[in-house]
Amino acid sequence: MIVYGSIFSPYCARVALAARHKGIKHTFAPPVGGGYKSPEFLKMNPLGKVPTMKDGKTVVFESAVIVDYIEAKSKKKSLYPKNAKDAASARMIGAVAGDYVHNTVSKLFAQMGPDRDQKAVEAVAAELAKYLDIAEKVIAAKPYAAGAKFTIADVFALPSLAFMELFVPLFGIVNPIGGRKKLARYMAKAKKDKLMGGVLKDMEDGFRAWQKSRGL
Repeated sequence: MIVYGSIFSPYCARVALAARHKGIKHTFAPPVGGGYKSPEFLKMNPLGKVPTMKDGKTVVFESAVIVDYIEAKSKKKSLYPKNAKDAASARMIGAVAGDYVHNTVSKLFAQMGPDRDQKAVEAVAAELAKYLDIAEKVIAAKPYAAGAKFTIADVFALPSLAFMELFVPLFGIVNPIGGRKKLARYMAKAKKDKLMGGVLKDMEDGFRAWQKSRGL
């Protein structure tokens, strides 16, 4: 299975977590044709985005869809709790961090140039704090995001929280998790976990390479 994209992207890291959890062999690769808007790549994914996955002759794009594909491909070590309530709770936890937290962090990309708007950065920081408070409320962190086992909650929550911790300090937002005890406990556990810690290390290495390429 080939995944086109960089693991430092939370969207790509979701795929890595799901695949590694299932024991599915995969490799990350740069886009065919030399770029995400190349004719060759756009034939695979007309959206021109990452991640895009190729498994034999099957091509799938959008991270959530790829994760669903991985779940269906291998029935062992399911990412979803069997109980409907627990499954919904796990998906909700992942949505808060994977959608609301990450989408807020992504707004900072617009402030990467020399004409940074500090008021806009402060507005993002305030919005981020709001969603982190919600994440703190819904996450279980016992020790995984949804409880005692690795689930779909971790697949979506961990990469977004990890990217946040790497990215927002570039804008002077230090220790974004702050005094949120459950989130702090969760991230500390993740760094020591073989599966999650391995993906976190790969994300950090990718992020540092990206920083260097941008001269940051």
